[in-house]
Amino acid sequence: MSNQRKYCEPSIARVYSERVRGEEQIRCPPPISLDTRCVHKRACKRYQDTDPVLSLRLRSIMRAKYGRDMQMDLWMVHKRARIGGGEFTSGESIRGVKRVSEKMLRCGSVITLVTGGRSLYAWVIKFMSFDSIHLAHVRWLPVPEYPYETPVIVKLRDRGPMPGLPCTVNLTDIDPSQVAILHEGLDMFVIRFSGIDTMPAV
Repeated sequence: MSNQRKYCEPSIARVYSERVRGEEQIRCPPPISLDTRCVHKRACKRYQDTDPVLSLRLRSIMRAKYGRDMQMDLWMVHKRARIGGGEFTSGESIRGVKRVSEKMLRCGSVITLVTGGRSLYAWVIKFMSFDSIHLAHVRWLPVPEYPYETPVIVKLRDRGPMPGLPCTVNLTDIDPSQVAILHEGLDMFVIRFSGIDTMPAV
């Protein structure tokens, strides 16, 4: 806390003095969207109970929330979801897709979240919903490495250690940050369009 005060207090004092002197107009940051849900379109379909691992996970979620087993075909499968106001698409190539207005390859199906005190990445197979539950069925990517000891440059090493977490993630746990993927041999470098990674404590 003392380190945070060391940097925050001078910043607050500078902004206040600039505002009082009229040198710079302080503007409120744009509002953060709370719109986080699967996007329901005609193309969405019912889950067919074809993945034993996923079905076991879904049954566990339903028992925890409703206290009993329920039919698997009550789950709806979606191609897209909105997370913090941004749109994400499942099933895109992990090698990235070129957008018309962008120069980098970007995979709209890679998500990031903080768990266990550090950032992790996953590839979204599909989005799913039932009642008020909205989640992503994911394949976890290798645990991130930081070769330059900065959270800005993130490397996912081929055949690196895997997180070993469940195959579903609640949409509300996902950071609303779009991701660009740069391939170097078999490894990947990740560039976030907003925010920075949370590095593990040493």
